[in-house]
Amino acid sequence: MDLTVLTMRILQISAVVCAFISLLLLLIALGSDYWLANALNHTGLWKYCVNTGAINICSLHGMDVRGFFHATRAFMFFGMIAGAVSCIILCGTFFSLQFGSISKAKSAAIASIVAAGCVLIAMAIFTGQIGGNASYGWSFGLAWASFPLFLITGGLAFPLDTAGSA
Repeated sequence: MDLTVLTMRILQISAVVCAFISLLLLLIALGSDYWLANALNHTGLWKYCVNTGAINICSLHGMDVRGFFHATRAFMFFGMIAGAVSCIILCGTFFSLQFGSISKAKSAAIASIVAAGCVLIAMAIFTGQIGGNASYGWSFGLAWASFPLFLITGGLAFPLDTAGSA
């Protein structure tokens, strides 16, 4: 096996793994309710929980929340869709099916960068509205971690186009 072919195959596998991990982190962050947490309560984008000692009482936010929650939810959801598209297309680069002149690797890279941009906007909105004095939880950290991973995925996917493996 040629060294450049081996290098491109490793790059291709790395891009798929990175896309999958970033999408997984984003999904966990989007669905969990530890965006803000302290000893007495924790909240996420979808529900709010209060610890009353022996029992945890949770209630759904629903649509009756401040506007920045809606904006954060929307951009996280758009980022999730773009990340899923990127992951699916990158998996498709292992097969030699070609759809016209569309480059699968370049499309996956662009989708990853779009996902990173959506996550960045969502996190900036949430962080800007909550402020710096809040007790951020692990879900918030996972959401921020998905942002650079989507950028890395895009960076790993772009060179795949030049190798002709798309």
